[in-house]
Amino acid sequence: MIDLNSTFFIQILNFIVLMLFLKHFAWGPLLKVMKDRSDKIANNIKSADEDRAQAAEMKKEYETKLAAARTRAQEIVQEASARADQETRSRKDATTQECEQMKEQARAQIQVDFEEASKKMKGQVVSLSLLAAEKLLAEKMDEKADAQFVSRFIDGLSKEKLGDLSC
Repeated sequence: MIDLNSTFFIQILNFIVLMLFLKHFAWGPLLKVMKDRSDKIANNIKSADEDRAQAAEMKKEYETKLAAARTRAQEIVQEASARADQETRSRKDATTQECEQMKEQARAQIQVDFEEASKKMKGQVVSLSLLAAEKLLAEKMDEKADAQFVSRFIDGLSKEKLGDLSC
């Protein structure tokens, strides 16, 4: 059986004092450190969740801005392409118009040159005809002589009187 003597009660009292001492100086600070660490970990997790949410929000915002920038860049490229096409058409039209004007001027100049050449040629033909008629009238002979005379006359004409005409 259990013997209950005075040492037993002193041991129980010592045990209770030791427990109070440990609770006050060991368990209290140890539990406080563990609670602080637990709170710190909880705060870190909460902070990480907030940072993750903020990062996701920023990512979404950047993706939106990036999409807008891409859209704007595409618009700029399309506008530049349209302007280049318009400029090309404009220059092509201007060049075509300039060529048409040059053709018209060339046609007008050719017409003027043709009319001047025709007038000169008519004048030369008239002069040559009058000269030939004058010589024929001055020397009236028979047909054979007339043919010889015309041949001599034509052979005697210089290039200056005929121009570039060939006989």
